[in-house]
Amino acid sequence: MRSAYPLLLLSATAALVTGCSKDEPAAVDLGYDYFPTTVGRWIEYQVDTQRIHIEGGDTAQLDLSYALREVITENFTDPEGRPAQRVIRYTLDTVGNWQPKDVWWQVREARHAEKVEENMRRVKLLFPPREGEEWNTNARNTADAFDLEYTAVEEPYAVNGLTFPTTVLVEGTYPNNFIYAKRYQERYAKGIGLVHREVDSVENQPGISYDRWYLRQTVTAYGP
Repeated sequence: MRSAYPLLLLSATAALVTGCSKDEPAAVDLGYDYFPTTVGRWIEYQVDTQRIHIEGGDTAQLDLSYALREVITENFTDPEGRPAQRVIRYTLDTVGNWQPKDVWWQVREARHAEKVEENMRRVKLLFPPREGEEWNTNARNTADAFDLEYTAVEEPYAVNGLTFPTTVLVEGTYPNNFIYAKRYQERYAKGIGLVHREVDSVENQPGISYDRWYLRQTVTAYGP
């Protein structure tokens, strides 16, 4: 009769392996999916902007509303030797074709994500996202410090008929006064990227001039 010992040994070994696997630490989600880097990913937005300048009794105002598409088009190595992605931004022409507007690029490292916008490098996110954590978005450029803060983490959000179960909200912490006021918000959805951006910047020199720049950018579609 065949011995039962090999079968018992095999069963014990399987139980041991199973028991060990239960003791392995669960993978930690560092939030990298809030800032996708996959070539081919795209997002479309509706953008509304307004610029107002008042001086000497004269008022100049410019209002723009347009569709914007951002596409991650290729990987490359940035000047610091880091893996990076090129992002081409498109707008619709009068016959409905997407035409290149400008080229930005981005880098996602272990601790933070950067995006170069209009040749200005900004730190957009920290990893992992933690509510109340602050950072200087201009830490990688020569502009004055402008602090951002996570004010909501893992929050659901809906806009333009689209629903995102997990998002983070980033807001500026600028101390507004009677001359300068700035409101800054960016919301990122897990697996998608930026889904909402709103900036409202005012410089009011009483009796001299008034300047306001407003931008609202909201997602309308994304893929693949």
